[in-house]
Amino acid sequence: MINRRITILGPEGTNIYVIFQYLIFCVISWFTLFNITNEIGLDIQNVLVRQITFTLIGLIVFFLFTYVSISNIFGLSYVLMVSSTILLIGVLFTEESLGARRRYDLGVFDFQPSEFTKIAFVIFLASIISQKRNNLFAIALIFSNILLIYSQPDLGTTIILLSVVLGMYFISDVKMKTLFAFLITLFISFFILLEFDLVSAFQVQRITDFYSAEIQDFSQRQSRLQISLGGFLGDSASNTENISIFVPVQTTDFIFSSFAKSFGFIGCVALLFFWVFFGFRIYSLIITTDSQFEKFLLAGFMILLYLQILINIATVVGLIPLTGDPFPLLSLGGSSIIAVSSIFGIINRIFIENNQVI
Repeated sequence: MINRRITILGPEGTNIYVIFQYLIFCVISWFTLFNITNEIGLDIQNVLVRQITFTLIGLIVFFLFTYVSISNIFGLSYVLMVSSTILLIGVLFTEESLGARRRYDLGVFDFQPSEFTKIAFVIFLASIISQKRNNLFAIALIFSNILLIYSQPDLGTTIILLSVVLGMYFISDVKMKTLFAFLITLFISFFILLEFDLVSAFQVQRITDFYSAEIQDFSQRQSRLQISLGGFLGDSASNTENISIFVPVQTTDFIFSSFAKSFGFIGCVALLFFWVFFGFRIYSLIITTDSQFEKFLLAGFMILLYLQILINIATVVGLIPLTGDPFPLLSLGGSSIIAVSSIFGIINRIFIENNQVI
């Protein structure tokens, strides 16, 4: 890792590709939300205004992380994980909303600590895997965070965190029999939770309804219909009549269906191409950096981001039951945008410390 003088903008402060990619994703979100609302106002409750505001805050967070060296992030790994645990405990005492306790109401917007947990989780795992220190306290922190998120309840984020653990250990030199034992433990634990009614009835109903031929989720049916209306180029580029389809929470969980309707098949291919190309750039950095911590940190962030994208799209098209996971930098939401902005800022810093500014 190279300690360099960091400036806000310019070749020593920003990898040009990373900031460009970040802004492209944000602008795509703006256009998608505008096509949903078809209005621009100065009201903070307007979804487009809120998203632009969140993006500006996220941009500040992006540059703030440029000032934090990777060695300092490594040193703060335990502090971040303990802080995550405290926040997750605290949210269980907040007011229940729609059968769950997942957010702190901050007035202007809600803060969802599970988004912070995702970042702390990857940083912490990268630090202990790179040091090969799987002590009891570290394991307790990992599983306590997973259980706290599960108890909110938030099964989608729980599955994501478990997948991150498996993915990061899979790419490390951990023995396969250890991973196999971990998978068996998870499998048995799930049935124990079912047996003792520790899986909420709502979650069980959602899964059973999904696999029932007679009952299909209304949101997913509407979502597939909306995607089909996008055609090849989308209704934004066509002269055909703009047909409105009601899709619940289409600015957050189902925003990909709104994007597909607006920009069509070619727009979806372009969006996914941007993410795939971004992944190739990160992979090139993984194989060039000499720091084991940086390698696992980048790999963990890629697993986290691409898993969320995969789950979100699979949910929208009806391949899996509803999870409520946002599409990174596309879905409306302050907590998600700030979290992903932090990830991009840390990636930017790794590029800089490896003398890659373009």
